[in-house]
Amino acid sequence: MLQRFLVCFLLLGLLGCEPFSLERKTFPVCTSPTAAIGVTSDRLDVTFFLDKPQGDITVAGWNPGDGRGVNRVGTRVTYNYAQAGTYTVTLVLVNGCDDKFITTRQITLSK
Repeated sequence: MLQRFLVCFLLLGLLGCEPFSLERKTFPVCTSPTAAIGVTSDRLDVTFFLDKPQGDITVAGWNPGDGRGVNRVGTRVTYNYAQAGTYTVTLVLVNGCDDKFITTRQITLSK
């Protein structure tokens, strides 16, 4: 009885599956994203933006480098630092094909 069940289950599994074909699949075509970090500041208030962006950009993520403001998202982000100092800002760009581009820039802020 168990053997019949396993044989029927195996046959249903094999006959019920559609064969896989790459010809019918469509894959996104993407250009790798790149950009520089643009910065404007007024004392401790800073705006980061994409400078000379190129390629396909789906998401732009920012880390202002002070340990407080991680996970900022957008092509233009405004941020307020708690104190003056030198910070390393990180920009991560991702496109629809999951290609990533990471760049950093040091900024120095004074009161």
